[in-house]
Amino acid sequence: MHINFLAQLVGVIAIILWGFSIQKKEQYKILFLQFLSNIAYVIQYLLLGVLETASMNFISAIRTYLFYKKRKNNKEISTNYLIFFIILIMFLGILTYKNYLSLIPIFITIFYSVSNWLKDAKWIRIVILISAFIWIYYNYVVGAYICIIGNIFEIISGITSLIRFSKK
Repeated sequence: MHINFLAQLVGVIAIILWGFSIQKKEQYKILFLQFLSNIAYVIQYLLLGVLETASMNFISAIRTYLFYKKRKNNKEISTNYLIFFIILIMFLGILTYKNYLSLIPIFITIFYSVSNWLKDAKWIRIVILISAFIWIYYNYVVGAYICIIGNIFEIISGITSLIRFSKK
């Protein structure tokens, strides 16, 4: 019970960071906050004993940090980086596969990778919005209940940011 409470608390931190990320205008700022959020999610899912999701968030943290450094310095992100991360995601996905639920973090992590690779931050917001609906189901099944609240927050924040930044 104590570990579950700690997992939910770390989940709150991850949610807050993630929610603030999509409210940023510049892609490199979005990526930095998502890097921090992914680290928190790694800890949360490890505490919950969900290794497949922890591993996907670990890959996401590395990818997001690398992409953040490139975007911050106004450098192009090579297609080779994207291909490398997709292959790595699939490899770790195979290693940690348990059941159909294991496919959810794999596919979402691939979608996040592609959206982070694209130059337009709008795609990050769209993928976050779509993924939040899928995460609600996943988080309910694996017991990451506080993340369901976070997913609802992501949906609201995603819609808000799409409206806010589409006006400009």
